[in-house]
Amino acid sequence: MKKALLGAFLLSAGALSAQAQISAGTKLLTGSIGYSQQKQETSSPIIRGQRLDVKYKQFNFNPSGGYFVADNLALGITGGLYLAASQNYNYALSLGQVQKEERKTRALSGGIFGRYYKFLGDKFALYGQLGGGYQNVYNSNSPDVAAPYPITSRQWGLYANLLPGIVFFPVDKLGLELALRGVRYGHVKTAYGQNGLRTTDSSFNFGFGLNDLNLGISLYLGRN
Repeated sequence: MKKALLGAFLLSAGALSAQAQISAGTKLLTGSIGYSQQKQETSSPIIRGQRLDVKYKQFNFNPSGGYFVADNLALGITGGLYLAASQNYNYALSLGQVQKEERKTRALSGGIFGRYYKFLGDKFALYGQLGGGYQNVYNSNSPDVAAPYPITSRQWGLYANLLPGIVFFPVDKLGLELALRGVRYGHVKTAYGQNGLRTTDSSFNFGFGLNDLNLGISLYLGRN
C-alpha cells in the first residue's frame, strides 16, 4: 500500500513538473503600455491674482518578442517609445518676470534580451531578464522669453538592464506580469543644439520600490 501511494505521489509530482514549464519552441509576445497626466493650479506671488496651470503628461509603449531556445529560457528583441510633455512656470531673476516653459521629450530604444523563468507551481513563475541595446532621446525646451541655456538637445548611446518579475498564468498561453525597474546602466552622448556643446555621461540607477512597478501582459504562442 505504501509503495502504491509513493508511486502515485511520484507520478503526480512528475505531471506537475511537466506542466510547470514553458517548452522550447514556444513564441513569446509581451509588452507594457502606460499613460499618466497631472494638472495643478497655483497662484504666483509675483503676479497677483493670476492662476498658473502646471501640467505634465507621459506615454510609454514597450513591445517585445522572443523565442524559447530551451525550456523556460527565451531570447528575443525589444523596443520602446516614450513621450512626455510638461508646462511649468519659473521666475527669471535676471529678467524680473515669470516665464512659462514647455518641455517635450521623445525617446526611442531597441535591443535584445534574455529571460529565464522559475516556476512556483502551475500558475506562478518568477523570472529574471537581462537586456541591452541602443537609445536615442530628443529634448526641447520652449520658454516664453529668450534663455541663456540650450533649447534643444539630443542624446544617444547604449544601455543595459537587469530586472526581476513575476508572472501569473490564468491559462497556459496568457501571462499577467508584474515587474520592477531593476538595475539600469547607461552610457550616452549629448549634443546641445544651440551652442554645439557635446558631453559624454555614464549613469547607474536602480528601482525596487512600489513606484518602480510595471504591469504587462504576455502571450505564449505554441505552448503545450
